[in-house]
Amino acid sequence: MRDEPAIHDDLVQEILLRLHRALPKLNQEDRLDAFAYQVARNAIADHYRKDRREVPVPPESIDEHPVRHDDKSNAADRSGRAELARCLRPLVERLGEDHREALLLTDLGDFSQAEAARRLGLSAPGMRSRVQRGRAQLHEALARCCRVELDAAAQIDRVDRVGPCACRS
Repeated sequence: MRDEPAIHDDLVQEILLRLHRALPKLNQEDRLDAFAYQVARNAIADHYRKDRREVPVPPESIDEHPVRHDDKSNAADRSGRAELARCLRPLVERLGEDHREALLLTDLGDFSQAEAARRLGLSAPGMRSRVQRGRAQLHEALARCCRVELDAAAQIDRVDRVGPCACRS
């Protein structure tokens, strides 16, 4: 893992580069501070989004980890995540082969979209399209049978059935 000063230097360089590129778009010079803040915020968010790799967690392993009984929000979040994981697996399996494979390699696997595209012999935009369409199909399938409620911190609070639940059959 890279040291933090190097990461900070990279982020500052990226922010300054983005500011330089975006300055011609600035209409009101008196709003430079808000403009710079927005550019910096987006660069930082993009940095963390780019490097995020989520490791797939099988639903059965979620219950193996102990939950402290004094932390009710943690217990609720884990049970909500476990319920969502149980729902998603069958729904992913029902996707078309191209979309299922794209999601299994990227969102549920260890590959970036670029790495998955190389592995499957696709262009990067082609893989990005498959992932986006797969996510949309998965979202629609989940919305037909379940309602996912989030708490104030945008963590999963609970998952409720709202119709015939295809993910449990």
